[in-house]
Amino acid sequence: MKILTFLLSIYVVQASANQEEIIAKLQALNWQQEPRSYSIANDQATVTTTENDFLVIGEEASKYMFITQGHKNYQPDAAILRIQGPEADSQVIYTINKIGYLTQDDWADNIDKDQMLEEIKEGTIETNKLRGDGYLDIFVDAWAQEPFLDKENNTVYWAISGHDSENNGFINAKALKLGREGYTEILWIGSPDQFTSSEVALKPILENYYYSEGFRYADYIPGQDGIAAAGVGALVYKLATGKAAAKAGVLAAAVIFAKKFWFILFLPFVYGWKWLKKKWLKNSELKDKEN
Repeated sequence: MKILTFLLSIYVVQASANQEEIIAKLQALNWQQEPRSYSIANDQATVTTTENDFLVIGEEASKYMFITQGHKNYQPDAAILRIQGPEADSQVIYTINKIGYLTQDDWADNIDKDQMLEEIKEGTIETNKLRGDGYLDIFVDAWAQEPFLDKENNTVYWAISGHDSENNGFINAKALKLGREGYTEILWIGSPDQFTSSEVALKPILENYYYSEGFRYADYIPGQDGIAAAGVGALVYKLATGKAAAKAGVLAAAVIFAKKFWFILFLPFVYGWKWLKKKWLKNSELKDKEN
């Protein structure tokens, strides 16, 4: 528990509520610390963690997002906070969305990177108005990596760079892993100096995430399984901008995009984190010597 006290203290600077109360709420979550494979979303997929990861699953992951983001509109299936190694201070969020099998033939019709970026910037400013008191405003600056579709691996990537109201930079990198019944949205949040490209940042994450047999993209059965009302291009437009693509049509907007998506998330760093981590590591070394 001492480890989590230091670890979770990185979030309390963001909150206007009592700091001890925030820490207590985070500590009360059911953190999984043993490095192994964990089933998520009723055995539809598996996430494998490392010794550097703290994992919360299901309702615990939703509680975690509410505490750290200040709203209840993001309810993932799992969330990982990384505490050491090259990915320290970053987190990964997994959300499975069962909207039907996504075709890949509408990409060019819906992806206009320049228009999308302007809409992302505008939407993020509007989202700032919905955050709780004491949470820093965030702003989008540019594409860190423009959206692209990897048809060979049935995965979409993109990344956005931005900053908060105290001028601290961050990166949101996303992968959409297509499956038989929809897709998994995998979001990596970290600092700009950790990011080179979406493929590099997300490769180890994707390698440690896989659908269970029967839920993979290749398991789709034509004529039997449901197909999404619009393709992956319309979906990416929606996820990136928070809006339904006009070319997807009213039906697609109603069926696929009924849920309001939150397209930018912010990892609320405390900039005294290095001191906290140093103190935690020192305590860990002392404990090892005692044993």
